[in-house]
Amino acid sequence: MAPPRIGILGGTFDPIHLGHLVPAEYACGHLRLDRLYLVPSAAPVHRPRHAPASPEHRLRMCELAAEPIPPFAVSDVEIRRSEPSYTILTIEHFAQTVGPDATIFLVLGEDNLPLLHTWHRIADIVALATLAILPRPIGCHPERAQRVEGARRDALPSAVQSEIRNLKSAIRIPSPLVPISSTDIRRRIRDGRSIAGLVPASVADYIARHGLYRARAPSL
Repeated sequence: MAPPRIGILGGTFDPIHLGHLVPAEYACGHLRLDRLYLVPSAAPVHRPRHAPASPEHRLRMCELAAEPIPPFAVSDVEIRRSEPSYTILTIEHFAQTVGPDATIFLVLGEDNLPLLHTWHRIADIVALATLAILPRPIGCHPERAQRVEGARRDALPSAVQSEIRNLKSAIRIPSPLVPISSTDIRRRIRDGRSIAGLVPASVADYIARHGLYRARAPSL
């Protein structure tokens, strides 16, 4: 049996939507993944005050979204973790779980690249996992436009290349740009507008049933 190939896609997923799921499916095919793990963050290090929905709600929405997509799985490893949600700890968890022969891909949006050199233990991250870069439509996040455009010009920021030895090559995933953002979805819900076609129907039903994003999200 060939060694497993797994992908890790982390995020706040607040809520998870087709802008996450469609590129992730392309990543599964392009990387020939046996499994792609969606890993919702409990307390994102770079966005400490962000999440209006509880970790438990976001985890459940990820599970609902992943159910009809066979390569997808959901991990609660970061939600269960008491310390900050550093990506390296998640990669180390999967490295120990799937075994030393597995190939691990860290799947992330290209808007993360300009700040990648600031990530905790970035040298260990690229030693354990190959970076798989998804295109990110800058129209969804105008404030990120400048740094995303810079990321598109380079395979990796020069700061990363100069500071990290033996850096593995990043793989760019040929995926369509899906101009959907969680921020816009939350705004639509607050404004009483439809989110049909932006999230899976099961996720839309869950959001409506629990009254998420209309006001302060309740805990499970």
